[in-house]
Amino acid sequence: MPVSVRAPGFDLALSLASGQFFRWSRQEDGSFAVVRGPVLFRVRQTGDLLRAEGVDEALLREFFALDQDLRPALRALRRDERLRPALDACRGLRILRQDPWECVAAFITSIASNIPRITRNVADIAAATGRPLQLGGLKAYAFPRPGEMPEEAALREMKLGFRAAYLARAARLAASGLLEDVAHLPYDEAKRALMVLPGVAEKVADCVLLFAYGRLNAFPVDTWIRKTTLRLFFPRRRMSDRRLRAFAAERWGGYAGYAQQVLYHWSRSAPAPASPALVRA
Repeated sequence: MPVSVRAPGFDLALSLASGQFFRWSRQEDGSFAVVRGPVLFRVRQTGDLLRAEGVDEALLREFFALDQDLRPALRALRRDERLRPALDACRGLRILRQDPWECVAAFITSIASNIPRITRNVADIAAATGRPLQLGGLKAYAFPRPGEMPEEAALREMKLGFRAAYLARAARLAASGLLEDVAHLPYDEAKRALMVLPGVAEKVADCVLLFAYGRLNAFPVDTWIRKTTLRLFFPRRRMSDRRLRAFAAERWGGYAGYAQQVLYHWSRSAPAPASPALVRA
């Protein structure tokens, strides 16, 4: 049954295309097809109203973080004059709440990669062993759970390269319940727990904490963020990623992760591609 949810101050297209999530596609009618966990749904935005089918209201609100009041974060961050251009360019952006395992797997594939390639990799893995999903004329595949992941050899055939070994081993560890435990740990402990997974260094761990667990203090540092942060705040200096994370924690505190995402999206000139995993029948 279709559902409607008010979402004032939210930009659906911007949030999906901001590089934090890879399982969406824009449809010819202007709606978006999204796979979140085992759910395929269609959603469109008209003004402040989201209309969706294939999903219940609770999951829609959870995934798009519509229950989160961002006004305190925006007020605090707008006090930083150097951050304001990024905030202005990203009005309506929200940090999505992804499935933890899918988020881990996607960002392991992101190592030394780019958004088009990550999108293809995730789509290929889902199509190989994921459960088929259908909603009207839309077809997709759920991402395989840890115990359903292909073996390393099969992942290598999908052109995952060295990431194949990381994913196969990470899936075996994730099947033990580690990701459920992370949800209840303080930030530092949660980060250390995630970094037990093969392929999960500090950047990937912070991505997972930010995009799956809603830890808005997590500050992933990649090439885009490193260049942008140095250009804006330290144009004549070189700084390690550790020092950049410490700078973000001191300057933006518990909202560093939101600052990171607007800086990341603002620094990129081209939007993220639509997922090839979602096609019309």
